[in-house]
Amino acid sequence: MSFESILTTHGSTVERWESEIMYEWLRQSFWSKFMGDSENAIIQLKADLTKNAGDALTIQIASEVQGGVVTGSSKVQGNEGRMDFYAQRLTCDNDNVSVRMDNIPMQQQRVSFDVLRAARTGLTRKRRIRTDDRINAALSVTSTGRVRGRYLYGAADSNWNATHATALQNVDNAADQQTLAMIDMCKRKAQTPLNATAKVRPMMSVENDSGKGFQEWYMCVLHPLASRDLTQNDAKWAQPQLLLPTTSNPNNPLYTGSSFKGGYNGVLIYEWEGIELLSSTIQVAHNLFVGAQAAALVWAQYSKFKEQDYNYGEDMGFKLHEINGIEKLIFDRNAVDSTISNEDNGVVHMFSAAVAD
Repeated sequence: MSFESILTTHGSTVERWESEIMYEWLRQSFWSKFMGDSENAIIQLKADLTKNAGDALTIQIASEVQGGVVTGSSKVQGNEGRMDFYAQRLTCDNDNVSVRMDNIPMQQQRVSFDVLRAARTGLTRKRRIRTDDRINAALSVTSTGRVRGRYLYGAADSNWNATHATALQNVDNAADQQTLAMIDMCKRKAQTPLNATAKVRPMMSVENDSGKGFQEWYMCVLHPLASRDLTQNDAKWAQPQLLLPTTSNPNNPLYTGSSFKGGYNGVLIYEWEGIELLSSTIQVAHNLFVGAQAAALVWAQYSKFKEQDYNYGEDMGFKLHEINGIEKLIFDRNAVDSTISNEDNGVVHMFSAAVAD
């Protein structure tokens, strides 16, 4: 029995199933709340290649305007400011998730449509998990864009070392458990760059409850073990200052769900099990403090659902096929000034002790 005939029997089309799958896994993704097609989103989405040929897309990152302020009778001409633009090329490639079901006729005597729905559900979940993991892995890369102003190892900036493995060894279980003070320090690194060139911009994608204007937020994602230390051991956590401002929209998905822990000092704090755990002198959580244009997700092809039968149709394979690319974005200042190191555009890496229960 062909895939098309199964769908036709049940009043569906291939395109409908594919669009439903795409909607479902994106809606269920942890990172979906922070995706958008503008440079103000944490995860910038690009779909240009779904309509045009090619397997690579260039993302433009713009610097702030430098100079250009002219007052009084001074002439504007000749005193204009300058903006630098940095380009990062993202390459797309095949990305498949698949499942095979054998001996279908004997699997509780299920009909083909039930098996198809089971495969659809399983692959939707697999696609969501894989994309979340790939985004987290991209944001967690420490070999590129590495400057001191984008890193915090434990509670003290002095724990920094240019060698990542050496810096990890400076994280102590007693002194470097997750605290609000560490989040404050990451925010200062983002806003007033020291040992870095550019600021990390907050995301601007949250409408207030009046429906006018936008709110600016940074976002912090903690491993559950780091979240445990923050909420159980930091006395400041229980103070009223953690409450979101009254102007926040309580129905916004950013402020709901079991992963959302609270808002503090302009930072939305989340707990997510997908955050990396690293082995060093102790176990360390690679938490993420992020702002706008931290990473990009480029699509050349959205989800396509395909099937293949084996053994005269008694065994079936199903797959979801996408063509995409995911990368952390790098502020490539080195392209303009060779004396300045490249740096992460929208992420501050925050490492804290994460000893298991």
